[in-house]
Amino acid sequence: MRISRLLIAATLALVPPAWAHHSQSEFDSKLVVEVEGKVTQLDWRSPHARLYVDVVDEKGKVVTWNFELPSPVTLMRRGWKRTSLKPGDHVKVKASRARNFPTIAYANVIRDANGNPLFTGVTKIYEEQPDSGSAK
Repeated sequence: MRISRLLIAATLALVPPAWAHHSQSEFDSKLVVEVEGKVTQLDWRSPHARLYVDVVDEKGKVVTWNFELPSPVTLMRRGWKRTSLKPGDHVKVKASRARNFPTIAYANVIRDANGNPLFTGVTKIYEEQPDSGSAK
C-alpha cells in the first residue's frame, strides 16, 4: 500500500503541469460593438492584455469599456510596445461584446485617432487592397 502511494506520487511529480487556456466563449461574435473614446489604461499582463477606454454614451455619461486583447507576447509579435497606447490617446474599437457584461468585449479591430489599424490577435496585419483588375 505504501509503495503504491509512493509510486503514484513519484509519477505525478514527473508529469508536467497541464496549462489551461480558456477560449473566448464569454464573448459573442454576433454582439459586435463599435466605440470611440480615450484610452485610460493599457494593462500589459498575461494571459491577456487589457485595454480600458472611456466612452461617452448616448446620454452623455462616461462609461469605461474593458477590452480583452491577446497576450503581451502576441501583441509584441504584431508590433506593439508597452507604449503603443498611452492614457489620453483617442481610439476606435470594434469588438465582440461579452454575453453577460455590457461594457466588456474582445477587441477585434483597434484604430488610432488617424484611422490607422493597430494590431491585435485577430486584426489583419495588412489592409486588403482593392483589386487592380489584373488577370490571374
